[in-house]
Amino acid sequence: MSEDVVFPHTRDGDNEKLGYLKMTEEGFVPIDLLWNELDAAMELTAAEARLEEPGLQYLAEDWWLDIDDHPERVKVSIREVSMERVVVANADFGYPADIGFEFILANPTPRLHPAAS
Repeated sequence: MSEDVVFPHTRDGDNEKLGYLKMTEEGFVPIDLLWNELDAAMELTAAEARLEEPGLQYLAEDWWLDIDDHPERVKVSIREVSMERVVVANADFGYPADIGFEFILANPTPRLHPAAS
């Protein structure tokens, strides 16, 4: 196999997209909606289970956004995720933009970080 193939994985029952599976020569790599590889290559059923384990809960958690013209990371919440972009909203009272101001980022982006880490 010369190129890896990536396809979406949806949850049985509600058909919600949980992430992607990258098919490699070694197996399947689970990738979340923000294009983070969650684990090494493994068998298909294990990779599917690895995506279903966290579900979409991580998207509802707090996140930090790096902004070029601001010295500190800004607290944001994720509003929308697609294959191509992530829409986040300002949730930081210390940042001069209004609460709820939206930032549109390319997906994947190195500017977004879990607040828990």
